[in-house]
Amino acid sequence: MGSDVGQRLLEYYPDFIAAEPQRLRHTYPALSLAACEDIAQEAFLRVGSRAAAGGLAADTNVVAYLRRAARNLAVDRTRDQQRAGRRLVLMGGDSLAAVPEQRAFAEEESRLVLEDLVLPAIERMPEDLRRQVVDLQSRGLSDPEIVARLGIPAVRLHNLRNKAVAHLRRTLAGHIREGHRKKKQQHGKKDR
Repeated sequence: MGSDVGQRLLEYYPDFIAAEPQRLRHTYPALSLAACEDIAQEAFLRVGSRAAAGGLAADTNVVAYLRRAARNLAVDRTRDQQRAGRRLVLMGGDSLAAVPEQRAFAEEESRLVLEDLVLPAIERMPEDLRRQVVDLQSRGLSDPEIVARLGIPAVRLHNLRNKAVAHLRRTLAGHIREGHRKKKQQHGKKDR
């Protein structure tokens, strides 16, 4: 990892490995601490490999990228447990009982994505109406409230939001897992 991104990754490694397993354990209580430690290591290795191959832009926020990679892996691991249909939970003493998995992490996951990735990406957008629209929307304002605050027609609001979302999608593309990316639509091919 000779690049600047690789160097920043290596510098952040001790902090990431020390703190991330506990964050994951807090967010995904269905996972054991050992599983969370494995996930943190795997996330670092995957991101490090990608950086070494030149797959990360020089301005990549390595902290957010690593944390997102770890969360994606934790979600996958939790879903694998859900597919298996059961997880083991300490029920008191040393006895273990199998109980159905709950899907309680979705709301926390959304909040973390907003705080770690989306809001910083919005802050890096150029100072214009598009940025103002997505900033106000991310703060929970409704369309009528945004229209009133900015003094623009609703049609303009929708246009600005679509352009802002497209910009954010391009900016955050590296953080979106493969199966969740918007697929490019192919429009008709020319007959010539």
